[in-house]
Amino acid sequence: MKRKPLLRKILYLLLLFIFPFVLSACRQNSKSMPETTGVSLSEIVTVNSDESTSGLPQTSSDDESSVNNDTITAYDNFLAGSINAQDLKHEISDGVVTINDISMEPDFKTYYALFDMNGDGIPELHLRPIAGGSYSIFTYLDGQIVLWHNGPDYESPLNNGAILYERDGAAPTHVNYYYLVLDSQGDEISKVYFSKYHSVDESGTTESTDYEVFMFEDKEVSKDEWNSLTDEYLSHSSELIVWNEL
Repeated sequence: MKRKPLLRKILYLLLLFIFPFVLSACRQNSKSMPETTGVSLSEIVTVNSDESTSGLPQTSSDDESSVNNDTITAYDNFLAGSINAQDLKHEISDGVVTINDISMEPDFKTYYALFDMNGDGIPELHLRPIAGGSYSIFTYLDGQIVLWHNGPDYESPLNNGAILYERDGAAPTHVNYYYLVLDSQGDEISKVYFSKYHSVDESGTTESTDYEVFMFEDKEVSKDEWNSLTDEYLSHSSELIVWNEL
């Protein structure tokens, strides 16, 4: 009868010895597989900055990464002068644009930026010489660089994809504006003109010290009306467009 308590003690000690190993094995078998993110290889492909000839900013990883990689490579080659762009509307050439056509003064600095103006996922190449020339926007279409828009250097792109023209003038002191909206092909959808002037006396020789005459679409309006009518156009900023020296 005394052997049973001894046997129980032996079994208890064996269980104490075996249990940690069994528990460890159970834990190892219960580990879940790493969670998948659903990111494909094409979504993590980026342009190698070492292959860039002009140091263009690289595009973000997305479904259009391969298209954007081709786009950046084409832009690099265009800026390096190894390929030309197409001017399908013959805005500034007979159909072909070279990088030297962008500035009237080749020795002056030219600035560039990459920004998607029409929301198609392909960044447009913006070029603006420091003096002379014009403000030109190129896009990548069907394997070639195409002039998307060409305007005066008083134009500036906005975060919402529109373009704002702003030019100071004199006699009397004034500022002319227009707000331009383009479609996906770079064709004009709408264009709104407005301006503000210093007033002048009857002789036309002395002007006011501040803006007192306000025009909106060729109609004179009050200052309050002008501010209300132009707020939707002048309230858009352009901090998302980062300009770099070429």
